[in-house]
Amino acid sequence: MPESFSTAVLRETALALVAARRDARPISAVPSEWVPQTLAEAYRLQDAVMALEGPAGGWKVLAGGAGEPMCAPIPKSRYHASGASLDGAGLMIVLSEVEVAVKLGQTLAPKGSAYLPQDVAKAIDSVHPALEMCASSFDDAADAPHLLKMGDLQSNAAVIVGAPLAAPAGLDFAGLAIALNYNGTVVAETTEGASWGEIVAAVTWLANHAITRGLTLNAGDVIITGARLKHAASGRLEIAATLAGMETVRLTLA
Repeated sequence: MPESFSTAVLRETALALVAARRDARPISAVPSEWVPQTLAEAYRLQDAVMALEGPAGGWKVLAGGAGEPMCAPIPKSRYHASGASLDGAGLMIVLSEVEVAVKLGQTLAPKGSAYLPQDVAKAIDSVHPALEMCASSFDDAADAPHLLKMGDLQSNAAVIVGAPLAAPAGLDFAGLAIALNYNGTVVAETTEGASWGEIVAAVTWLANHAITRGLTLNAGDVIITGARLKHAASGRLEIAATLAGMETVRLTLA
């Protein structure tokens, strides 16, 4: 471990990130010693933040991307049902993302060998439409490096989870028609995204990755699988995301 990212500095950084979110006061200057130098250090910072935030309710992982996925655990306290109302300014929300989420029906505990896609497919109980609301713990002047944002739970602020469908729901996930609405107006649309096979592959990677960190994907965890649409979010908004074949997922930003 580099001396610049010692256990003491790791805790100091995690405390600063948690305080920024708690007090809605963005960090204006980033000491160089706070910055992870590797992805492994960024994941250690995530674990330090989670130790302060409380138990996980799920994860975020990018399905269908190039190369190895990246991920972050998400505190259980940040999950909300469709129809929730949140204080956008208090949570420092700056961005909406529309995602496909999966919910596990089985715990993927260490078992002596790596999980395979067929194991994980059987463990997925349901699929859901979801909104991820993203925030920045840093003001623009801080110019926070990417790996520090990774350590800040990949900028997650909240996850809004819509109604379930039994997995895999018979949907064409790669060509899923999606629209994001603000105050009744469509602000973004797409028909592109990760396929069901890519979603299962990403969750398989995540299950094995979590074990290397001494963590476990648990029954009931909700895993969001990457932004299909995104749009800046500020002020009072009625947000609705429609994903073909699923119920609309809604959020009020007060």
